[in-house]
Amino acid sequence: MPTFYPSITISFHASEGEKLVYKALQKLNSEYSVIHSYRWLGDEAQRRSEGEADFLIIHPAKGILSVEVKAGGVAFRDGNWIQINRNTGSEKIMDPFGQAAESQYRVRLLLRNNYRGTMPLIGRAVWFTSVCVDKNLKLPPEAVRDIILDQDSLAEPEKALDAAFGYWQRNLRFVATPLTGGQYKELLRVLLPSFQIAETISSSARENQTSYVQLTRQQFAVLDFLREQKIAAIHGPAGTGKSLLAMEKARMLAQTGQKVLLLCFNEFLLQHLRTQELDPLITVHNVRSLAEEILQDDSLPIEQINKFFEEYFATDFDDTDWQYPNIVVDEGQDISDAMLEHLSFLAELNDGSFYVFYDRNQFILERNSPEQPKYLDRKAECRLVLYRNCRNTAEIAATVGSLVDMRQEPYVNNVHGEKPKAVFYNDKAAARGIAERFVKTMKDNRVALEDMVILSVHSLEHSALHGVTELAGIPVSNTLQDGKVWVTTTRKYKGLEAKAVLLVDVEVSKLTDAVMQRMIYIGGSRANTYLKVAFYEDVEKGDYRAIVDALQEQMKNHCKDVSEGEADTDICVPGATEAKLPGTRKSVVKLLRMENATE
Repeated sequence: MPTFYPSITISFHASEGEKLVYKALQKLNSEYSVIHSYRWLGDEAQRRSEGEADFLIIHPAKGILSVEVKAGGVAFRDGNWIQINRNTGSEKIMDPFGQAAESQYRVRLLLRNNYRGTMPLIGRAVWFTSVCVDKNLKLPPEAVRDIILDQDSLAEPEKALDAAFGYWQRNLRFVATPLTGGQYKELLRVLLPSFQIAETISSSARENQTSYVQLTRQQFAVLDFLREQKIAAIHGPAGTGKSLLAMEKARMLAQTGQKVLLLCFNEFLLQHLRTQELDPLITVHNVRSLAEEILQDDSLPIEQINKFFEEYFATDFDDTDWQYPNIVVDEGQDISDAMLEHLSFLAELNDGSFYVFYDRNQFILERNSPEQPKYLDRKAECRLVLYRNCRNTAEIAATVGSLVDMRQEPYVNNVHGEKPKAVFYNDKAAARGIAERFVKTMKDNRVALEDMVILSVHSLEHSALHGVTELAGIPVSNTLQDGKVWVTTTRKYKGLEAKAVLLVDVEVSKLTDAVMQRMIYIGGSRANTYLKVAFYEDVEKGDYRAIVDALQEQMKNHCKDVSEGEADTDICVPGATEAKLPGTRKSVVKLLRMENATE
């Protein structure tokens, strides 16, 4: 049987004739290829702008036939071919030989322009499936008996096709040269090119957003519960919608007609929150701007103001001057324990509400640690946990979650995308090349500059990208600016998110370090759809053995916690509890549930 294209045909355009021919052609041997319903667009040299060959029948030694199929009765009158409906007797003018010729010429032109092998014979034929055509029938000049197939041809299709091929060999004085296997494959590739166009990152992010919104709505049940609970600490891993819920809770409190303080720590998060359309009763501050408001002084250096304010707030501030009965804190793990406890007291003093949203895995300031979150995990009267990841694709969530002790079962959601990419570099030039390609790839994927970010796990002064002023021809900025690539630090970007994130300066030697693991967790979890991590390969190949063993031991502990009901079975890394992995770069990538990206 020949190879048919498409491999499965479910539509014959309501043509009984095409169905009969398709079945008849199944009698041909495997040397043939048959393309059914070959559609094409013409050019200025053709009288029709588009057309279709009912069948292209292809053989490596015989050539190509463009075949037009017509069912029903057939007549030729006054220079017109006429198709007669067998049921109603109605007549319709048709042009079967012209249609077959148009496809013949279009295929010839296509091959001449794109095919570099031996040119095959290209002819045409018409197949009248409902009639028997007498060999002595007088035909118009455009038709000869050898290129007409009929009802009898259905029984012996190869014999009838050979007659048509033979006619064109004689008519065109064509000396057939059989195509080699490679030439035949190339000819089919030109006629039916194969390709796959990957979904752009911007499109994936846009389509995933609907799913993320739905997931976030599931978290709103927490807000309903908080109507009856005036003081609460809400823990949630990265991506569980804490910032969105904090804003929504602030809106709900403002609807009571009372003032609300929406407090965060990060400067960039402060700027982002202030761009949102919030109720006039909601005031957005971070610790620095709150200090400037209360102290009525903006002259203190930014590196000193927080410490000075915390001491003043704890000892000298007159609590009766406090003007916000309701307080909502986002990213509460970055605010000192003493300040959180004082804010909770002020809310209670003013018969208001106090809610703090936090992630115990994001403690990166020295004054707090994940081992001793005193107020958040011990003194808050009501503690709730957000489970559902509403930001990251399942693949990104699995990668970032593999590095921390994830205790909530459904953290990995059902919104899927690309696996995070892992790349390695040895010097600043290579790091810059990775960043250049990241920006270019994102632009090619229609990701806007404001939707991508490059994050360093260190300070910018100690980053491999320090001093870089442009990437892929686009200026670099350390803040969000129109027309520029945003390069900043993981610490400064906390609380924000982007469709695409490149994380840099991740030293391989520190992969087992708890602080580095949290930095990867924090930075990687900023990515909504696309994540690439650039690892600084500051170790020798022989050092990977110890790193892989240590990482694998950590993964085993995570998986052990699963059996005790403390960790997430979806985060538990496959292979972590199996036999030892080789001490290689590839093993690190596997354990982090990433894939190698060739740079």
